[in-house]
Amino acid sequence: MNKSSQMISHVLAAGVAGVAVFSLANTSIMAALPADVVLGVGASVAIFGLALYDYSRRARALVVPARLLRPTLPAAHAGDRNASCPDRIAA
Repeated sequence: MNKSSQMISHVLAAGVAGVAVFSLANTSIMAALPADVVLGVGASVAIFGLALYDYSRRARALVVPARLLRPTLPAAHAGDRNASCPDRIAA
């Protein structure tokens, strides 16, 4: 029952908004406005609104499904130090 009342209210709201837009489109004010200016203002407002929406959303941490590679300590390779670095001369 609750879903049907919500659907009816949404349809009525959309209908009222549509009637208001079509009645406004029939006035002389709309005839005096150039269409390219109205389109430019609408596009600018849409881009600005999208930028505000993107800026105001919560940042999420990036999750990388990969294994972490940690460097080994030099003490782990103390025995073969000269073998891994052939350009160094043993003292």
